[in-house]
Amino acid sequence: MLYKFKQILRKVIPYNFILLTHKFRAVLASLVYGFPGKKIRAIGVAGTKGKTTTVNMIAKILEEGGHKVAMLSTANFQIGEKKWLNDVKLTTTSPFYFQKFLAKAVKEKCDFIIVEISSHGLVQYRHLGVPYKTVVLTNMMSDHLDYHKTYKNYKNSHNALLTKNLENLIINYDDEDLKSFLEFEEVEKYAFSLKGYKEINNIKLVIATDMVLREKETEFNIKTNKGQMAVRSSLIGEFNIYNSLAAASVGLAENIKPIAIKKALESIENIPGRLEKIDEGQNFKVMVDYAHSPDSLKKVYKVIKPCVKNKIIAVLGGTGDRDKTYRSKAGAIADEFADIVIVTNEDPYSEDPEDIMDQVMSGIKNKELNKNLFRISDRKEAIEKAINMAKRDDLVMITGKGAEQFMICGEDKIPWDDREIAREVLRKKTM
Repeated sequence: MLYKFKQILRKVIPYNFILLTHKFRAVLASLVYGFPGKKIRAIGVAGTKGKTTTVNMIAKILEEGGHKVAMLSTANFQIGEKKWLNDVKLTTTSPFYFQKFLAKAVKEKCDFIIVEISSHGLVQYRHLGVPYKTVVLTNMMSDHLDYHKTYKNYKNSHNALLTKNLENLIINYDDEDLKSFLEFEEVEKYAFSLKGYKEINNIKLVIATDMVLREKETEFNIKTNKGQMAVRSSLIGEFNIYNSLAAASVGLAENIKPIAIKKALESIENIPGRLEKIDEGQNFKVMVDYAHSPDSLKKVYKVIKPCVKNKIIAVLGGTGDRDKTYRSKAGAIADEFADIVIVTNEDPYSEDPEDIMDQVMSGIKNKELNKNLFRISDRKEAIEKAINMAKRDDLVMITGKGAEQFMICGEDKIPWDDREIAREVLRKKTM
């Protein structure tokens, strides 16, 4: 009831007034907790894709460099030695949660706070009172248009990070839409790339060369103005090379030695809910990934497809109260890459789960339910079906939620973890 009431209020109250209330809450939260963001060095990671992985990599690099860190990402949180999964189901938390988190990080004498920044959070002033010293822009593509309405609005929301406090600006130079941010003056600028640039005026380059993509690891060299590093990473896929370059650039900007950057990148075995392998001794693969947009879903399948010896079994759905155009595209992508597709519930929010599944199904060419296409409303049953169908050398690919700890159905916030459900089913199967 409260959720529906909020939706009604959003429709009748002027948008500018809603933003004003967001700003008031952010100011109040900063005042209540004594502006803790000014007492710790803040690093922000923004953009469309790769933010969570990059945040985790940066945290590891700074730790390897001898610093105590705090971190907030879509997947997980950290304050010093204490680490836990994101239990609020938000990339950018509410201002009061955020300021309280910052205050705890300051109290624990953390040197850095690394924050995954959403476009929603920027527009709604949730970061007010935090003077970011280093900012990373991973990439920029059309996203969250259900909220921002236009791509221009979405992109411009990131201008809020370009402030007088900023010291280092790091961008993906292979993304044309990010180059305009380099017009911001009076900061140290870093550009990371896979395209082998030799020199760019007034910009420090971080380049990947000699890339080798394998089934279980990735090898590449990182060339910088401070020398080069040969890296062997457990994280697969070209997009994780981009994430590694972004994190390495932050390390360099924050004066971490290249040897520590290399060691940190090589020590990361997985990121929660990002192409995370679920292994209980079975003779087939199970992976969980957060992919919930056409671009990220296609990238996941392109990475895993060459590594699968037998069939791919896809489990996917669609998120309610979000961009509806994604749903049929998700169905089409799963239909293109997977041998068996299971369409299920994901996070319906206020929408009818069956309507969402209808829209996902609409992207599948042959919609007749058969031995290669299933529609199972109960997500746990869908995961069980996929795993129990799997044979030697198959891959069960579960996408959409990653390491999220809740499913939102109407006003109900149901405890959930795709990874734990998969583990539970696998244990039963392999007993």
